[in-house]
Amino acid sequence: MYVAPLGDIVSAHGIDYMSYADDTQLYLTLSPGNREISISRLESCIRDIKSWSIQNKLMFNDSKTEVLHISSKFRKCPTSPKIAVDDSFVDTVLKAKSLGVIVDCNLNMKHHVKNTASAASFALYKIGQLAKYLDHKSTERLVHAFITSRLDYCNSLLYGIPSTELSKLQLIQNSAARLVTRSKKHDHITPILRDLHWLPLHLRIRYKVALLAFKAIHGMAPSYLTDLVASYSPQRRLRSSSETLLCRPRRCNTRFYGDRCFSAAAPEVWNNLPWDLREALHLNRFKKDLKTYLFSCF
Repeated sequence: MYVAPLGDIVSAHGIDYMSYADDTQLYLTLSPGNREISISRLESCIRDIKSWSIQNKLMFNDSKTEVLHISSKFRKCPTSPKIAVDDSFVDTVLKAKSLGVIVDCNLNMKHHVKNTASAASFALYKIGQLAKYLDHKSTERLVHAFITSRLDYCNSLLYGIPSTELSKLQLIQNSAARLVTRSKKHDHITPILRDLHWLPLHLRIRYKVALLAFKAIHGMAPSYLTDLVASYSPQRRLRSSSETLLCRPRRCNTRFYGDRCFSAAAPEVWNNLPWDLREALHLNRFKKDLKTYLFSCF
């Protein structure tokens, strides 16, 4: 509550923001026509924030202030903006951590996948050392606590990434499943996952996106998600009018991450669900039926 006035300062400059405890993120869209004006507005906003911090005896940490310039990987040598704070420039980075997710300048999520795979692999190695002292249930609990939790964290952001990247995480889930069931390395993994009632990662991601879409449709999600989806309402009466569909946005030019944004991913996943799932009204029932449906898909 103490830093709540920061929102008024940022909004006064017409800049979007997100605040999490002591971490404030500013978002600004740059285009060739307004680049200099936008950068000047951002610098003015930062100066006002720093001035407010000094007046309220708070420390503005210059060393932890970073700029992440997100652009298409197909753009040749994009010029990174130079943001000045007092007499120095803020460092422009290629990746930054946001609430445990590593976001890179091309939104390809490679750094996040690598970091998640590394942490999960280390946890798997440690559990493997203890496995001979553990029974099936205890091993599975440890796997869910230290491995599945990492693979599932913010996994909806991995929707649509290349299969070569997703396979790095899938291999870890496969190894964890073999550890829990004491299966051999070359045993076919699909029956093992079915026996454990584990969805493979690409279906776990679809599960999360569908769940977020359900919450957005029924007013259970934050406004920054509900504002991104809209129910399909054709101008004339069609059979599809009563099928609880979502509007698909116009095709994004940025194929490698535009189609992965929630406004595009949610309608894609939601509209491909069976009619009875889309008509569900209760969250718990929807989650149960959705998982049953996804299990029938592999």
